[in-house]
Amino acid sequence: MTTKLNPKLVLTAVLALAISGLAVTAAPATNTVKINSRIIMRQTFPAFHGKVKSSNDACVQDRVVKLFKKGRNGGRRLLGKTDTNGAGKWKVIVDPLKSGVYRAVVKRRAEGTAGTIFVCRRDGSKRAFVD
Repeated sequence: MTTKLNPKLVLTAVLALAISGLAVTAAPATNTVKINSRIIMRQTFPAFHGKVKSSNDACVQDRVVKLFKKGRNGGRRLLGKTDTNGAGKWKVIVDPLKSGVYRAVVKRRAEGTAGTIFVCRRDGSKRAFVD
């Protein structure tokens, strides 16, 4: 006994396979663009302040900057954090200022849509020594 296949069912199955194959091959490849950032820390009043620089303006504004003090045991303690303004400027007021080694860090940030992700790389400032 032979079974005849319904032509509509066969056509539907073939179309479903073709469409699912297109969906898999048409998936966009993710492109990652890494952009360097640089943080500069000044030791003059108000201590501490500085600027984040980058070749891309999106990596300058609204970046998170953290200020750390190096501990005696080699660890570090977070003293404060802030966001950069539109020009990349930031400041963290430390009062009272004690002797030690200080360092500012700008965090990594990634954002993007439609297959392209822009990554603003993290950076750390030079160490600032306060006596």
